[in-house]
Order: sequence, then structure tokens, then C-alpha cells
Amino acid sequence: MQSTGLTPDTPARPDQPCEELLGGVRAFQQHTAPGLRPELARLAREGQSPSQLFITCADSRLVPNVMTSSGPGELFTVRNIGNLVPPPDDSMAAAIEYAVDVLAVRTITVCGHSGCGAMQSLLHGAHRREGMARTPLTRWLRHGQDSLQRARHAPARITDDQPPADALARLCLTNVVQQLDNLRAHPSVRRRSADGSLRLTGLYFDFAAAQTYLLGPNGRTFEAVRPHLESAA
Repeated sequence: MQSTGLTPDTPARPDQPCEELLGGVRAFQQHTAPGLRPELARLAREGQSPSQLFITCADSRLVPNVMTSSGPGELFTVRNIGNLVPPPDDSMAAAIEYAVDVLAVRTITVCGHSGCGAMQSLLHGAHRREGMARTPLTRWLRHGQDSLQRARHAPARITDDQPPADALARLCLTNVVQQLDNLRAHPSVRRRSADGSLRLTGLYFDFAAAQTYLLGPNGRTFEAVRPHLESAA
């Protein structure tokens, strides 16, 4: 990586571009852009037509296009703190309406992950803060209260293992189930689900194992997604 020319004691100027970011952009332009250019040019002409709305956390460790092996134009992705789907919130409701009614996606996936900081904050009661301690983040986390209650009384689990030993893992899994229920309250989702043209899917990604889990038909248990060759063996 190229040097920024700064010593440890020299602060970066606010108007100075981040060399780390620009280094990545330069590498993209040199190595990746040439191969992608024909497909991106086609998408520029024809517009986007993704089949999937993918709702997931803003956590930097989670990379939807990597874990789903998808490329440009395939996922309409919405990310927020905790992969929450609040009851008609302007921003989230607008994204859902656009994906379902305008783009006509066929699947909506809610993807949670292990070690979610938003879920950890819920366990620590951040959503209960009031007065001066209340911030945009703590207000947003109040949308996760239903997940917290559900995890206490009807937690989700992984089928090929014992129920997660710690409260955080139980909440991260259960939050996916709760947000799928929240999605069903949105009019466009309810309408398309009723006529069979829209399917809802739950995923959970375990960082340490690099393993994706799929929510099963009973709506409470997740199963590991295995490669075809492994399952055939």
C-alpha cells in the first residue's frame, strides 16, 4: 500500500482522501473493472432487475455478495443496525415497497449473524435508556424489543447442534425469525405473499465457522447449508 506521507504525529487533513480507500479503488480499476465492464454496461442500458431483496446488518464483516456468490444487479440490498424491520418506518418501508412493487423481487431474505453488536446492546438494555442517555442508536434499538421478548420465551435454534449456550446467540437467531414476522405486516409483502408470488427466507451466518444456516419450514430451527457434493456424498 502506498504511503500517505504522514508521520504518526501528523494528523490527516479533513480534505485529504483516505489512501486505504483509494488504494482499493485503484486495485478495482486495474484488476476487476475490465472484467465487469460489459455486464455493468448492460445493466446501465437495461436497468436493474434483481430477483432478491436482501435485508441484513450493517456489520462490516458480513459481505452479502461474497456469501451468496452473487454479482452486480442480482441483490437489492438493504442494511441497517441489527437487520431490523420496524413497523412502517419511512426509510425501511420505502425500500420494501420499492423492491416488492417496483422491482417485483421474488424473494425477501433476512440475514442475521453471530456476535451482533446490536443484539448485544439489546441484552444490555440500551433500548431502555431515557433522557440525555437516549440517542438515535438507542431509539433505533427499540425496534428490537419484540426479538428480545421472543428469545426469552420461544428462542430459535440450530438443528444440528445443541441450542446455543449463550443468550446472545439465541437472540441473534431469534431476531431473524421476528423480523420475518415484521415483514409480513407490510401491505405489499402481505399481498404478494398471499398470491404466492413472493417467498420469505431467513438466513444466519456464523463468522467463526464461515457457515450459513437456513431457517427451516417450522420457522424456529436453522439448518446448515451444505455444498451439493457434500450432501450427495
